[in-house]
Amino acid sequence: MDHNTKSRLLLVDDNDDILQLVSELLTKEGYHCATAKSGEEMFARLSQFQPELILLDVMLPGQDGFELCRQLRADPEMPPVIILSAKDEEIDRVVGLELGADDYIVKPFGRRELVARVKTVLRRVNQHYHHRAQGVYCFGGWRFKPTRMELIDADFTVIPLSSSECDLLLAFVQNPQIPLSRDRLLGLTKGRNSTAFDRSVDSHVSRLRRKLRDNAKHPEIIKTAWGAGYLFTYAVEVV
Repeated sequence: MDHNTKSRLLLVDDNDDILQLVSELLTKEGYHCATAKSGEEMFARLSQFQPELILLDVMLPGQDGFELCRQLRADPEMPPVIILSAKDEEIDRVVGLELGADDYIVKPFGRRELVARVKTVLRRVNQHYHHRAQGVYCFGGWRFKPTRMELIDADFTVIPLSSSECDLLLAFVQNPQIPLSRDRLLGLTKGRNSTAFDRSVDSHVSRLRRKLRDNAKHPEIIKTAWGAGYLFTYAVEVV
């Protein structure tokens, strides 16, 4: 049994049938799966269960999944999030990813797809935590600490990053001054190829630019390389 099959997952959904079916599926795959029916239950379970990944439904009583995802991402210590949603419009996927979700799965989904997406996110997190073991990346007055998932500016202000933002910036600083396509960035950060409607890279680049105070209309740090993807312009020193 590999490392992923021992991971702790928290499934948040107010539908009893989905809770039972999905938790049974994930348990059969070897995961430890806890459940919650609301945001309040989710936060209560977080401290007790300490999951490595949260599967979060959008339509929940009280605060919806988008708002809960925003709250989770505000704390860099929170685990990655996969949003589960019956909303399949592109704008809904973009909103979910811009709020910091690591993936977005549209209901109804197949068993194989769900398990594959869970494995991909967990594998990426595990690989990057291992890969982040050492080193601080310095560029243009910024210090980037992947192990702590944070940026530090010239005035020593600490800016927390979500796991997706951290992985994307790691891909850039490890490939400085090289044009990277969306497919390449998705491969480096999520271990998958893009689809025709995959906007996750663009969404995360926009959020990363804001945190780097990079002008959205005329970016200087992460430039759009027309026809090629994105280009991280600064030289990088690892200390």
